[in-house]
Amino acid sequence: MRSRLQWAHGREEHVTVVRRQTYLAEIVLKVLVLVGLLYMPVLVFHWGTWLPFAGAGLYLLWELGRLSSALGELAGLWNEQHQPRPEPARSVALK
Repeated sequence: MRSRLQWAHGREEHVTVVRRQTYLAEIVLKVLVLVGLLYMPVLVFHWGTWLPFAGAGLYLLWELGRLSSALGELAGLWNEQHQPRPEPARSVALK
C-alpha cells in the first residue's frame, strides 16, 4: 500500500508532510455503506442485529492496519532522509 502522505520540500532542510486527500470522510462513508449492506441479510434472515456493526468494526481494524503501514512507511522515509551521511573515505596520501 502506498501512503496518502507525501513529502513537500521547502527551503533548506525544512520538510513537511502533506496529505493528498481527506481520509476521515471517506472512511465514515464506507463504514455507513458497509453497515447498510450488512444490515440487509439481518432483516431477511432475522440474524442478530450486532452482525453489521461487527463487520464494520472489522473494516475499521483493516483501515487501522493500513494507516499503521502508511505511518511505518513514512517513518522509514523520515529516517532515511535524516540519517547521518558517512564521510567519504580519504586516501592515505592525503593524511
